[in-house]
Amino acid sequence: MIKKLAVEGVTVFPMQEAFGFVPGINIIVGGNDSGKSHLMKLCYALTKWGCDGNRRELPEVWAEEKRLRRDLLRVFGTHNLTSLTARNRGNGQAHVRASLVGNKVPPGAAELDFHFTAGQEEEGLHIKKLPQRFLEENAVFISPREVLSIYPCYMQAGKRYPELLDSASWELCRALEEEPGGTPIPESLRFVIKQIEKLLSGTLQRINGRFYLKRPGQEPLELNLVAEGFKRIGTLGLLIGNGTVRTGTSLFWDEPEMNINTTHLPVLVSIVLGLCRAGVQVMLTTHSLFLLRELVIQLAEPANEKLSRRFFGLQPPGNSQCGVRTSTGNSLDEIDHLDSLEAEMEQADRYLNMNFEPTEPA
Repeated sequence: MIKKLAVEGVTVFPMQEAFGFVPGINIIVGGNDSGKSHLMKLCYALTKWGCDGNRRELPEVWAEEKRLRRDLLRVFGTHNLTSLTARNRGNGQAHVRASLVGNKVPPGAAELDFHFTAGQEEEGLHIKKLPQRFLEENAVFISPREVLSIYPCYMQAGKRYPELLDSASWELCRALEEEPGGTPIPESLRFVIKQIEKLLSGTLQRINGRFYLKRPGQEPLELNLVAEGFKRIGTLGLLIGNGTVRTGTSLFWDEPEMNINTTHLPVLVSIVLGLCRAGVQVMLTTHSLFLLRELVIQLAEPANEKLSRRFFGLQPPGNSQCGVRTSTGNSLDEIDHLDSLEAEMEQADRYLNMNFEPTEPA
């Protein structure tokens, strides 16, 4: 799991910013162009890079620099490191420090410190401090792009040209290809799967390299005919079922509320918090006030009172050149004012203050 992150000169963060994450649920809140996805993708890239416990403990630094550079570019979908440096930072240098924690890894043994410079591509990334140990856990990223219906095409193209594909979607497709292992699924995660199946009113099945939704008494339904939001939630169920998402996993979910009717969001929040109770670190981004309020409501329930939680507010700079403004708190009330949420609350107030004249029957 990722515990700490400090950035300076990276994309929308020209000034030094520090983030402390919890093993439970981490909620990144902000509007468009606030850097939510940038922060999440950076955390995912670093966690994914550090989750390789089967490798030797003292790797060659130059090889790790090459692997880290490749992972950063593929996760962000860019062609060079220059694109990842802050645009309004004069020297074009970026500095990143991260701290990871995992099973059988002593505190402080998985520290990463590196920097990169714009305009210096092949030799532009240098690692100052390597982890002494790599983690045995894994990291999973669910992006706004739904992958189940394009799974066959992605697998064919990805096996020949993986460098041309969005890394998060490609890695997700590779994870979906895994068959269920022999390790039993804990009851806490089985409960999450049951919630997902209840929401979908059926189960997802892979038949001849394609995914279908099977509902009782019906023929398997092609996923192109299934609601977009349901397919993303179904993806999570498949990943739990084949053991990809398990206790110790870091799950990064970009805007989970996308294409989901608000009537289903309480169940979605229950699924997310169920993952946290099962020992999965969850990091999600959102700008949905409904989802945030539902999170606050369910986090206050007795079953979730002991769950660690952290809110991160990101405010776009507007006309300012100082970069994104960040704030952190253990509750939604503790983060700074955000325009993206204020707009929803202001509209609700205007609606409630409207004078609706009763209409005369025709």
